[in-house]
Parts: sequence; C-alpha cells; structure tokens
Amino acid sequence: MVLNPRTQALVNRSLAEYRIRKHFKTKRKDKLSPTQLLLHLTIPKNGRKIKLKEKERFEFLNMIRRMARTQKTLEKYRNIYSKRPRIFYEKALGFAPRENQSVKVVWNPLSVHILFEKNDMMAFWRKVQWGPGSGGYYPLGDTDIKIKDLRGMVSLGRKEDFSIETWDTMRHESVHAFEGNIKKRNFPKNRKNYMFCRIKSELNAYLHNFRYTKDKKRKRVNKWARNGLAIEVREFIEEYLGFEDIEKSIKTTKSKIRASKNKREKKILRQSLEKLKKQLETKKAKKKHYFGMYRKISNQIKIALQIMPLEAVQRIIFETPFERLQKKLPESVTIYKKMLYLWKNN
Repeated sequence: MVLNPRTQALVNRSLAEYRIRKHFKTKRKDKLSPTQLLLHLTIPKNGRKIKLKEKERFEFLNMIRRMARTQKTLEKYRNIYSKRPRIFYEKALGFAPRENQSVKVVWNPLSVHILFEKNDMMAFWRKVQWGPGSGGYYPLGDTDIKIKDLRGMVSLGRKEDFSIETWDTMRHESVHAFEGNIKKRNFPKNRKNYMFCRIKSELNAYLHNFRYTKDKKRKRVNKWARNGLAIEVREFIEEYLGFEDIEKSIKTTKSKIRASKNKREKKILRQSLEKLKKQLETKKAKKKHYFGMYRKISNQIKIALQIMPLEAVQRIIFETPFERLQKKLPESVTIYKKMLYLWKNN
C-alpha cells in the first residue's frame, strides 16, 4: 500500500492534538510557555517524534493559549463558587434554583457541567422554554450566560439512574464545548455540507460509545447511545432531503383529488401526485445511500479506536470530508501502526 503524505500529515496533527489535550487533563506544577510545551510534546525524550509544518505549529500554539486561558478562567470561578453551587447557578443562569432543588456543579478541566434531578430538569425546561432531553449543550450558553467569561463553557444534564450514564452525558457535552469554545468550529452554509458537519460533530461527541468494553453496564449504555445517534443521523438526513415537506405535499394533493369534481383538474393533480411520489422514491434512495455511508464509517471507527487514541480519531473525523471518511480512517490506522513499528524498532 502506497501511503498518502496528506494522511501522514493528518495523523501527525491528530497525535499532536491528542497530546495537548492529555497534557491539560491533569494539573501541572511546572507551567511551560506555549512554545516550550509544543516542543516538549512533539519532540519528547521517550516517545514518537511528530513533524509539523510552520502553519500547523501556529495553529497548535493558538489552541494551547486558548486552553490555558480557559483553564485559568475556570480555576478562578471554581475557587469562588466550588463550595457555593446555588450561588453559582443563580449568577450563571440569571435566576435562582427552586427552593428544595439539589444543585450539583461539576468543574471539568475545560468546561462546567450542571447536574439536575429529573423534576428539576423539567422545571428548568419550562423556565427557559427548552427541552426535552437528558442533557444538552446549553443553546443560550454563547449569548445568555450571565458570567460572560464562561460563555460557551457551560453545559447541562440530568442525573441518570446509573453513574455511567451521567458521566456519559458530561463527556458528550464536554466534546461540544471543546469544539465550540477552543476549536472555534464554524459550520458551512451549504446545506449538504452543513448536514455532514452536524453528523461528524455528533459522531465525535458519541465517539467514546464506540469503544470496546467487557463491562455489561457500559456495553448497554454504549448500545443505547449508538442507537440514539443513529436516530439523530436519520433525522439530519431527512431534514436535509426535505422529507416532511414532500410528504405533506403528497397528503395535500391526495385530499385535493378527493375534493375535486372537475375531471381535467383531477387529471392534472394525479400527474403532480405521480411526480411527487417519484421525488419521494429518489429521496428514499439518497437517504439509504447516506445512512449506508454512516454505517460503514461507524464500523471503521470501532476498528480505529482499538488502535488509535480517541482524541486523535476525533480530529481525523472533523478534518476529513464525510464521503471520504470510510477510506481515510483505515488509511490513518495503517500509518499509525507503521509509526508505532518504526518507533519500537529504532
């Protein structure tokens, strides 16, 4: 197999991002400057060296600065509000929690997550006119979070029966927060590309649910999550193809045919109904094609996660056009294996 130099560069970038994110997950006594940190992570004493172009280095230096700034901001508010969650709730959301509401705030390295009991979550939905769902990347977070420094970092979720599910929601939302706040991802305006970007964004947030595990509870939670993702992907595809509009048009045309008493008018309506039905069949074929691509990509992700770090796979997914992912993922895995082999044997 001839290795693609572009894929090699993509794997290098993915590994660099993985190391940076891993570095920021733990507290460090020695605080290096962004340039020193990037040098330390790309040319480690004991580890695989990563080659980056000047433009790529500049991108990662900016990312390190944003992550350091975010961490510093969260640390500041954590020191003030960690033991006063009800005050934080009111300051961040702009209204006080219910009288007997249990408020739990989880301070992650790069995001904040507020946990709700089921009834409290429902009351919150009514208050902000948002929902339903067990968790979500707070849609007002970028504009309406009252503490301006924390905009884009706050997410919400319901406390589930199993702690695994609660952790799952937090991890899911932290990925969205990272993509929005640190990576500054902008979705394209083109409708088709917008649909693909939405699918990739959700794939990245659900990525940990594609990992192999022996734990029965974890397996069950992963299966529920993947089923939920499949439903979301189907909805994204149907929204792009305009299924609802065409189905409404078919129903309207049928009711017009039944109501019409003019033979000529009925004939024209039947002809338009046939055209609509053909359009629906074409859209169904497209839906099947796009969803088939998603299934193939899902299978490739499961294989990739057995070999590559999760954060590296996330970068590969977001940087690669959706239609090419099913080829790019196995190619990236091959390159990663080769890098491991060369490092171990040299």
